[in-house]
Amino acid sequence: MNPLTLDLSDFCGSSEAQREIFSSQLRDGLTQHGFVKVIGHGVPGRTVAELFRQSKKFFELQPEDKLAIAHPGGREPQRGWSAIDNESSSALYRKGLLNSQITEDLKDAREHFDQGSTTDVEFPTRWPKESALPGFRSVMEDAFEKLEQVASQVMTALEVAFQLPTGSFLNAITHERNSSEFRLNHYPAIEVDEILRGKVSRIWPHFDLGVITLLFQDSVGGLEFEDREQSGEFYRLHGEDATKLVVNVSETLQRWTNGDVRAGLHRVSLPQNLDGKTSGTLPERYSIACFCKADRLASVGPLGKFVKGCEARFSDISAIEYHQQRLQSAY
Repeated sequence: MNPLTLDLSDFCGSSEAQREIFSSQLRDGLTQHGFVKVIGHGVPGRTVAELFRQSKKFFELQPEDKLAIAHPGGREPQRGWSAIDNESSSALYRKGLLNSQITEDLKDAREHFDQGSTTDVEFPTRWPKESALPGFRSVMEDAFEKLEQVASQVMTALEVAFQLPTGSFLNAITHERNSSEFRLNHYPAIEVDEILRGKVSRIWPHFDLGVITLLFQDSVGGLEFEDREQSGEFYRLHGEDATKLVVNVSETLQRWTNGDVRAGLHRVSLPQNLDGKTSGTLPERYSIACFCKADRLASVGPLGKFVKGCEARFSDISAIEYHQQRLQSAY
């Protein structure tokens, strides 16, 4: 398996030929592996470093400060703090594209904070008090806006690659009706033998629900994607550079392309340095994810180009209906 690392600056402000080369490589990488790595995305290193600093400070808040903004679970978009084992990635996967009714109780050893767009008045973000975490909100909102722009550039490149009319994707992912989400993930330190018992994982194999996901990760490691060239195997993505983005295909893009571009199955497991170990402590891990999502009333059924000469594999349903159905299975 040889995943691509692409430079987004080759698409932004470059010649038409460079834009087309980048777009084709992006399409091919996402189609083949479900993810690519991206540099030259325009998010400054200092912004990424500050995000990780703020993330650490958030998860070190007193329990009462996090409980005050706890997400209640259920069908509504996630906002605020979700405690360890509040969301089941295993159930999300099994009851989604896998369409399995397996009910085995598998736990996630992860907590997270979720925010929505500043334009989302329907589901406002649950923010910690400014006095508890000064500057947190402004840092998060600024970074979210920057990553929205990156997602827009990636989706524009995919429109070029698939020779779609301008706006075929982006008209369903607008800033004004934005339902995208921004997440801070914290995986607390955990004993290796607890992971090896097979009932707890940092996060079980799953697909993301949106269009694409943009992810920064720290240097601890453990992120793995399904290796489509070797059945049942996973490929490790080492956290070599915190400023390098991982861009993966999510369920909505799979639906829009009628399965031509499949969602990337991924998990967080033991990092390479703990291979073969049966004891010891897995250190805490942090990651930062921007989930680019379709507007709530936009269709997540296949686009016309992808059903010419074949049947639609996915139903014509609104993004909010699909999102709520899927989230319900995770709680």
